Amino acid sequence: MGFAKSYSAQSVGLRAHIVCVEVDISKGMASFSVVGLPDKSVDESKDRISAAIKNSGYKSPKAKNQKIIISLTPANIKKEGTLFDLACALTYLLAGGEIKFDTKEKLFLGELGLNGELRPIKGALPLVQKAKEKGFTEVFLPYENADEASIIEGITVFGCKTLLQVIRHLNTMTSEDETASKAIPPHVPGRVEKRETLREYGFEDVRGARNRKTRFGNRRNRKA
Repeated sequence: MGFAKSYSAQSVGLRAHIVCVEVDISKGMASFSVVGLPDKSVDESKDRISAAIKNSGYKSPKAKNQKIIISLTPANIKKEGTLFDLACALTYLLAGGEIKFDTKEKLFLGELGLNGELRPIKGALPLVQKAKEKGFTEVFLPYENADEASIIEGITVFGCKTLLQVIRHLNTMTSEDETASKAIPPHVPGRVEKRETLREYGFEDVRGARNRKTRFGNRRNRKA
């Protein structure tokens, strides 16, 4: 059995927070629990993670006689949404010794489909900005969010399509040649075009001053 941890993030109001994902696997009656103030969507991740792992070529966590605990910290912040799925699935496989890689300075974001596909998330930009501020150097997230995330300079963004693709990129239990051939290329940021719109404003654009221009004009005409 074993223990492993990785990192994800979420937004609470206008602030982004780094979330540590810890997984402990031990012998005992089969059970699977998520702790750390999870909401319903986070608690349901147990089924999404199990199916995604199975459909990525590994044995489903629920098919094993083991006790699994996923802890999301800090525990005093309510965890909401589905963006922890990728981190939870990878950390489970690490704890079980089925894959191996260094989680240091890596952040994982993304919802998993039952077939292992990564689905886009909301609010990727502030989460990646927070990751950079906290010293993370790589972020793995759904391909659809890569353009948005790569706006942040100084952190490498990997746009991913499936759980298996991420595993093949990171797993050091395979040969170096095999890992290199299946590596995900860093996302190249798209070109952002800036447009400037020039507009002349008058008193008629000011709320409550619609008739000022007419009155002032009439005065000038009378004086003339």
